[in-house]
Amino acid sequence: MDKKRILFLHNEFPSGGADRVTIDIAGYISHYGFEVYVLAREIRDKFLSNIVLLELPDKASVNSKKNADAIIETLKQLRIDIFVLPVQTLSHLAHIRNNTDCKIIFALHSVPFWEIGHDLYNKKKKAWHSLFGRIKWILFTYPKTVWFKKYYKRLLGDYRRIYEQVDVYTVLCEGYKQTLIDKIGLSPEGNKIFVIPNSEKRVENINPDKKKQILFVGRMTYEDKRIDRLIDIWELIYREVPDWELILVGDGDEKVFLQQRAQKKQLQRISFVGYSSCVDKYYYNASVLCLTSNYEGWPLCLTEAQANGVVPVAFDCVAGIHEIISPSGENGILVPPFSLKEYARLLIDLLNDADKLQKMKGNVIRKSMDYAPEVIGEKWLRLFESLLLSSKKEWN
Repeated sequence: MDKKRILFLHNEFPSGGADRVTIDIAGYISHYGFEVYVLAREIRDKFLSNIVLLELPDKASVNSKKNADAIIETLKQLRIDIFVLPVQTLSHLAHIRNNTDCKIIFALHSVPFWEIGHDLYNKKKKAWHSLFGRIKWILFTYPKTVWFKKYYKRLLGDYRRIYEQVDVYTVLCEGYKQTLIDKIGLSPEGNKIFVIPNSEKRVENINPDKKKQILFVGRMTYEDKRIDRLIDIWELIYREVPDWELILVGDGDEKVFLQQRAQKKQLQRISFVGYSSCVDKYYYNASVLCLTSNYEGWPLCLTEAQANGVVPVAFDCVAGIHEIISPSGENGILVPPFSLKEYARLLIDLLNDADKLQKMKGNVIRKSMDYAPEVIGEKWLRLFESLLLSSKKEWN
């Protein structure tokens, strides 16, 4: 029996959460007669098991016409059965579809319409460099983008176009599926949106005697992560929890600013340890993980924390976070966005209640089993197999 071939398209590989998901999928389906290929603008690790790694010819942009032609040639030469686009949208997707016979899956690894906040942040950041730019932002750019929804309307068209040009569209939770149904105007029944969360590996060696440590793990960026909020929350609580410490793991554009903010406030028992290629040692000792983001898709740090018996606390700002932590008080703590005082209050209550914290540690470990690699891998396997059995659809 011939093996079925699946090709994933990435920008830089491996470099982030979506890439880890591809690696996990490959590890699972390779046991069921599938060959997995990754085509990327840049390959950073050339020695990954279960994956054949290929590079695109145009290093400037994954989205170029030259790369689109290269993708078509690769799909044909390798006789690829399924082409998967994790996150990366393509301007030339219709060209690729019209010149190949493979099935196409688009996998959205973030919250739908995340680009709106991203676009606003970048425009405001650029505008704030001059007085004229600030005036233009206040009087023209912000109203045009937010009040008249000009960017949103164009983005909505892009989402609808992608949906129409693929065979399957995957999202991370039911809430994101409902958002797309409502915004794009799809039928609740008979649509081609599938819900598949990201997987989380099991942790065999969980520390039964954790320390009084609060953890942050992630990129130190302002637009999405808003770690400045966590600094301010720590200022509100650190005197009331003298046995606890805050450890921030990660690097990014905001790290120096955050360090200076903490120093200016003369905060105690706060450590910036920088980037770590092995965060397991921090999860091993920590009791609580805090996330104070504006938005997320499916924050892997939350499921990593749960798998390690670390209780997550986060703003209830997107459906992905809600899905992972709910019900609040059992699988972690959900805080109404974006009240720092309420976050501080709920966090203090958790830190000062040893019995509650211990009970929740057991709960979060059990919750993480919902996202075990074999559970999520089976969902992808069933999707791939059903897609291969179905007849090719016709598109306008």
